[in-house]
Amino acid sequence: MTSETIDLPDKWECRYSSDEESLTGTYQHKHLDVEVRVSKFDPADLGEEIDVEYIYTHVLQWGDRFGGVEAPLDPPSEVTKATEAVNWAIALMEQIPKQFEPGDVDYVSRAIRVTKGEKVSSSGASATARHDDAPACPICDAPFFQFRGFDTYEQAQNHLEFMDDEEHEGWDISLTEAE
Repeated sequence: MTSETIDLPDKWECRYSSDEESLTGTYQHKHLDVEVRVSKFDPADLGEEIDVEYIYTHVLQWGDRFGGVEAPLDPPSEVTKATEAVNWAIALMEQIPKQFEPGDVDYVSRAIRVTKGEKVSSSGASATARHDDAPACPICDAPFFQFRGFDTYEQAQNHLEFMDDEEHEGWDISLTEAE
């Protein structure tokens, strides 16, 4: 089998790779709390009786207010070639930041649907109703849990670095104790 590697889109990095010459592994966005995991399996291990060397899967994981959400890509047919697996992974990685809208917590699900060629419409800020009490950006109402970080401070820093617009320009993070 020919080894394939992924030429990652901007602001994506390899978090874990099974080896340097393989596309299998976990890729994460630099600012958003989202990962794309590419795995390969022997078809027999999956109970499949097809004449291919491997079946590739793509699973996404992203941050939610109370933990993580995980969903598969599920393309229309089995992904059996490394180059096809790379193409699906890149398409996902490119769609995820494009589908992000401040205050909308459904952007990753929307990116999955767009990558598969499905038509979608933005649900906008209406998806934040159950997250009203979550720490959020005072400028755009994006919940900070959507961004990488172990605490709200790191998440807010990643949010400000991700948001490249005039409204967020000049804002900084400060830590103050509430009285």
